[in-house]
Amino acid sequence: MHEAGQLDSAEAAYRKLLAHAPGHGAAIHLLGLISHQRGDHFTALREIERAIAIDKAVPLYHFNRGNVLLALGRPDEACLAFKAALVIKPDYAAARYNHAKALAQLQRYAEAISAFRTLPAELPGLRHDFAMALLGEAARHGGDENTLLDEAIGLQAESWQSAPDPFEARAALGWALEQRKRWSEAAGEYEGALALNPGSAKVHNNLANCYNQLGRISEAVEHYRKLYAIAPDFPDALTSVLANLNYDPAATPQQVFEEHCAWAQAAASPHYRSTPRFDNNADAARPLRVGFISPDLRRHPVSYIFAPILAAFDPRKVETICYYNFPQKDVVTERLQALARTWRDVAALSDEQLHDLIGSDRIDILVDLAGHTIHNRLMVFARRAAPLQVSWLGYFNTTGLASMDYFISDPHSSPAGQEQYFSEKLLRLPDTRFCYQASEFMPPVNEPPFLRNGHISFGCFNNLSKVNARVLQVWAGVLTAVPQSRLILQASALDDVSNRERFTQLASRAGIAPERLELRGFKPVAAAPFAYHDIDIALDPFPFCGGMTSLESLWMGVPVVTLAQTMIAGRQTMSLLANLGLDDLVAADEQAYIDIANRLAQDRVGLAKLRKTLRPRFAASPLQDYAKFTRALEDAFHGMWHTRLAAKTGP
Repeated sequence: MHEAGQLDSAEAAYRKLLAHAPGHGAAIHLLGLISHQRGDHFTALREIERAIAIDKAVPLYHFNRGNVLLALGRPDEACLAFKAALVIKPDYAAARYNHAKALAQLQRYAEAISAFRTLPAELPGLRHDFAMALLGEAARHGGDENTLLDEAIGLQAESWQSAPDPFEARAALGWALEQRKRWSEAAGEYEGALALNPGSAKVHNNLANCYNQLGRISEAVEHYRKLYAIAPDFPDALTSVLANLNYDPAATPQQVFEEHCAWAQAAASPHYRSTPRFDNNADAARPLRVGFISPDLRRHPVSYIFAPILAAFDPRKVETICYYNFPQKDVVTERLQALARTWRDVAALSDEQLHDLIGSDRIDILVDLAGHTIHNRLMVFARRAAPLQVSWLGYFNTTGLASMDYFISDPHSSPAGQEQYFSEKLLRLPDTRFCYQASEFMPPVNEPPFLRNGHISFGCFNNLSKVNARVLQVWAGVLTAVPQSRLILQASALDDVSNRERFTQLASRAGIAPERLELRGFKPVAAAPFAYHDIDIALDPFPFCGGMTSLESLWMGVPVVTLAQTMIAGRQTMSLLANLGLDDLVAADEQAYIDIANRLAQDRVGLAKLRKTLRPRFAASPLQDYAKFTRALEDAFHGMWHTRLAAKTGP
């Protein structure tokens, strides 16, 4: 009756038996099992423990006690119960399996994996549970355990449909594929998971991230918006939309500004403090305590620019405090940590805790180096953690925050009239908003590649998200104007085979024949700069142009053709060229862009001379004068502080 699912009849029979034999351990155990099947786990535990007290040598009793403890959310005790069963019966496969599952629940993934490996492959559910343990161990290492990920992918791909929760299993498979940068496959799994559960905020976020990596920006924005509609409090939900709008050629500056302000009103304004009070020392002559918050104080473009500035600050003018908001460190982090006057690791702190820490550090000026990028702490700025708050370097647009006082730019990045698109006051440094110090991996400048190739090689090594259909159409015009020329693109998204095919078709529809296009995938940091040895002229994307790629290109003697845009994200290269006296490489419209590229390509003598002289010109320009730049930045900080003191009002 019990095996047939007739629980009431079975219970009655067990109780009748116990009325005649009160110490019948098997009947007591089976009554406990019925309670477990009905969901009454506390009664089940009591009955099964009575059976064990009668006969400790029955492995099944310990096994089911472990199952009940798992159901009660007590996996640590369940582990002990399964081990007790295995002591009595070492070849008890079901107990070994459930022991491994309990270890995984306890996040003792390495032990769980070892246990799963000893089990027969035909056990129902094994492949799924084994895969989840592998993924758990990989996640513990930041998703960098490639062997574990690949094994999990193989197991989960075959088992997600039969998993207890197919949605969870397919979402986990998507995550593993995403960690391995198999973004198209990951996107397919996430789409399938959303078909099972359209309301999953996490999966919408992960799918959007995959589309972002693949350069499919409109689809990324669509899912970030869905994420925000489902879960407005999800970390980075709407801020990811804002970051991606910088890439969208259809988004106007006014629309982008309004969306940033709408985000601030919806997400940040509840945290605004109406009358924050600060009692910082009003002595205008003292060194200012300037705090910098960033998740990118590691191997990242922001750090390459920021490190020499951090080293150049005059301690008589500025005391530096760095708040590092990322859980992992690398050699660059250690180098920066040695340069800062004070260093704080704050990734584990809540916004309120970080706000209070900054207050206790008595920061005068708090500088955000992240903006609307991942792992930002804009909610700390919303709470106003310091008397003056500044946005600089890591983001290319307004934050939208009423509590952010200044945005640091330069005259070329922010011409007159750009103020209307910023909630902050624009503060323009004299020459540039950042400098550049070449990394140790940058090789010498080589001879122009057209000398060995017999044709001009154009190139772009930017994130594929910046290369939209309009950009490809203009580049097709360049290739038409310069017969026999080729276009080389290098981006990690091109390692994804499906995405590579998609992009080739996109380029072909824009008028770029496949035989004139060379696509390259990811290169390690030490090898990537050598790609500049293969191109004669760099083509800048738009509306979001190059930043670090333009700096590297110019340092390597490769001129960059750029199209002037309204906002900073599209004027970075323009500012670099202005500081190098190369304004003639800045196009006012798309036809001018094609004409400039063609002019450079036709003047082989001039192109060779420019390649030879660009690096010395760069080294002598404001772009490498870190001492001058840092003095200007220090003066800007003190100017802000003096203005605040003179006003005798404000926060």
